[in-house]
Amino acid sequence: MTEADAAATSPAVQARDRATWTELFFDLVLAFAVSQIAHLLAGHPDWPVLGRSLLVLVPLWWAWVDVVMAMNAVHETNTQRVFLLLSGLAVYGMAVAAPHAPGDREQALLYAGSYLALRLLIGEAIRRECALYTIHPYRAGLAFALALFGTATLPGTWRSVSWVAAVAAEIAAPRLLSGHLRRLAFGVNHLPERFGLFVIIALGENVFSVGAGVATGRMDTANLAALVLAFLTACALWWLYFHLAASAIAHALRTHPTPAVVVRDVLSYGHLVLVAGLLLVSVGAQRAVQAPLATPHGLAAGLLPGGAGLFTLTFCYTRRRMFGAASVTRFYGALALFAIAWAASLLPALATTALTAGLLVTVNALEHWLLTSGRGVPLVLRQRDA
Repeated sequence: MTEADAAATSPAVQARDRATWTELFFDLVLAFAVSQIAHLLAGHPDWPVLGRSLLVLVPLWWAWVDVVMAMNAVHETNTQRVFLLLSGLAVYGMAVAAPHAPGDREQALLYAGSYLALRLLIGEAIRRECALYTIHPYRAGLAFALALFGTATLPGTWRSVSWVAAVAAEIAAPRLLSGHLRRLAFGVNHLPERFGLFVIIALGENVFSVGAGVATGRMDTANLAALVLAFLTACALWWLYFHLAASAIAHALRTHPTPAVVVRDVLSYGHLVLVAGLLLVSVGAQRAVQAPLATPHGLAAGLLPGGAGLFTLTFCYTRRRMFGAASVTRFYGALALFAIAWAASLLPALATTALTAGLLVTVNALEHWLLTSGRGVPLVLRQRDA
């Protein structure tokens, strides 16, 4: 390889190694945004509201990913701190407007205008550090922000349809533009830490919303039992991610022949689904603790086990993208959780919560036994070249 070839393929800047205090403050604003979306779904847990929740979650998620990537690639200075704090203000505006943005024109303008301001801030922060990062991924993000702002000015049905199209295009953009990620520097400590913190935020919403829901009302034995089971569910979901997956992501960033694939498929796409699953768990657990002996119906019945199943199954996708195969324990565990979700409309919420918590604890215990006994976790869904 010539010196010119090496320069063309090597990262242009050194990646940051750890998260900064400013980034952690920025995450506080993000925590509020997550809670706003969870409250939107908790108020009316049906399919249309679920769709609207995803429409406001995706731009928030993608903007957060680009903020993380931007801060991963720049040196922290007072100027960059100011940019990040202003970005937090923009996310704050998006969070305030999120519950009503898809249906209300003024709220849609606030949400989309804040998103546009955030995209401009990201682009300027990167431009000041290195001209390389003003290329397509960030220009594409600005284009989507402009499109979203344009859709916010449209009347009723046209706004909804155009908003869906803009969000769908933004979801597809990282795959279409992934070639430009190959010259970015990726922090093998910073990126797993930042995305793991987002998972903590989503898990924290489960703890906050469930606890707040019962703290203001009467608590009997059934409520207390459901509260304990909901907390065990959150602990088991934490264990699924942080016991093995978090370190596996850092290992994949170090060893994968194309680290950009890990950033795109595992961190960007995979973690979006993980967070969506945790939001469903949060809403389902909140409703189960509030009415543990009631038998829910429709979408509300399967939120808790369905969200946990989505969370668990996503690890099969991310592990396959990183290492070429998925684990049997999580694949069949996810299928069992979906079966519980299917039967949830026939069971009291307390029984559904108990089955979900028990199954998640069993999956973790089985994996722990397999690994500590030296047997290894069996694999499934192998890639042909794996």
